Amino acid sequence: MKGLKALRGGPGITLQQRLAALKGRLVEINAPHTGLEPGRLEIVYKHNFIRVQGELFVPASLNSIRVFDTKPVEKGIRVGVRTTFASGSSFDRMRLVRIGSDFIEVQGKGKHPSRILFPLNKVEGIYRVK
Repeated sequence: MKGLKALRGGPGITLQQRLAALKGRLVEINAPHTGLEPGRLEIVYKHNFIRVQGELFVPASLNSIRVFDTKPVEKGIRVGVRTTFASGSSFDRMRLVRIGSDFIEVQGKGKHPSRILFPLNKVEGIYRVK
C-alpha cells in the first residue's frame, strides 16, 4: 500500500517500546474471555509483560489495547483492519498512525478518538478505505 513506509515508527519499534511511551495512560485491554474496565498502564516491563490495575498481561497475546487521552492525528491513511477475532465492522474506517515491527497503531473512530494497538498476530490484513 502506497505511503506505508512513511508510517513506520522508527527502525523496528516494538509493541513493548510503544507501550512504554504510553505509560500512565488510561487503557482498555481487549482479550478473549476478559471484560476489564479501563485502567492505568502502570508498568511496562522490558520483555513480554505490562501491568494494568495490578494485573499482568502479555501484550502480544491480547486482541488489542485501546489507549485513551491521546492527541488525534489529522494525517494518516484511512484503512480497514481485518482481525483474527470477530470484530464486525468495528475497525472498518480507521486512520493508520504507525506500523511497528510487531504491531500496528490506528486512531479510533468517534467523538473522542483513541489509539488502538493491534499485535500483528491479531491482524489478517489492512485495506485502504476512501
